[in-house]
Amino acid sequence: MFSLSIKRVAAVGIVLGAALILWKMRKMTEKPYTPAPWLETAKKLPTPSPVPAEVSSKIAVIKKLVPVKPSSRPAPATMPAKPIAPVGQVPQTIVLPPTQPPAAPLEWQGNDTSIEHPGEVVIRNDHQWVQFWAEHRPHEAAPEVDFTQAMVVGVFAGPRPADQFTIRMVDIRTLPGSLTVDYQEKLPPPGTFAVNVTVYPYQFKVIPRTTLPVKFNKLAPINPNR
Repeated sequence: MFSLSIKRVAAVGIVLGAALILWKMRKMTEKPYTPAPWLETAKKLPTPSPVPAEVSSKIAVIKKLVPVKPSSRPAPATMPAKPIAPVGQVPQTIVLPPTQPPAAPLEWQGNDTSIEHPGEVVIRNDHQWVQFWAEHRPHEAAPEVDFTQAMVVGVFAGPRPADQFTIRMVDIRTLPGSLTVDYQEKLPPPGTFAVNVTVYPYQFKVIPRTTLPVKFNKLAPINPNR
C-alpha cells in the first residue's frame, strides 16, 4: 500500500513538471503584444474642453453686430412655364399669312439691251411681252405683268458711242383721242466719247391699261454743251 501511494505521487509530480515545462516553452515562443500606432496616437489626443458660457455669449453678440453681406451672384434664370391645355381641348395653332412674292419693277432703264435699233414699243398682252423680253434679254425669263390692269410702253435710242448717253420718258399725257408719251435723249458732256464703245440706251415702264392709241413725241435732246 505504501509503495503504491509513492508511485501515484511520483506520477502526479511528473505530470505537473511536464505541464510546467510546456507552459514555460509556450511563454518563450509567444511575441510580446504591441498596440497599433494609430491606437497609441488616439490615446494621446487631448479631449476638447467645452467652450465657456461667457465666450459663447460674446460670439453671439458679434454675430448680431456684423451684418451678413448678400451674395453678388445673380439668381439663376427661370424659364416661364408653358401653359398646359386642359384635358380634352386641342391647343390652338397660329396660322401665319402666306408671304407675298416681291413685286415686279414698274420701270426698266439702262444701256445693256440686245435691241440695237431705235424705236418705240407698246405691249398690251402676255404674248407680246414674252416675245419682246426674249429679244431684250434672251437668257432671262420675262417678269410678271398683269395685262388685265396694265400695259407697257418703251423707247430705244439705238447705238451710241459712250456710256453717258441716256434716254427717258419725261411725261405721259392723256389727250382727247390718244395717249401721248414725251421722251428725250440726254447727250454726254464733251470729251466723254470712247473708242470701240457702243451702248444702246433704253427705257420702258408699266402704266395703267388704256384702250386709247399711243403716240410718241420725241423732244429736243438735252445738250450740256449749251
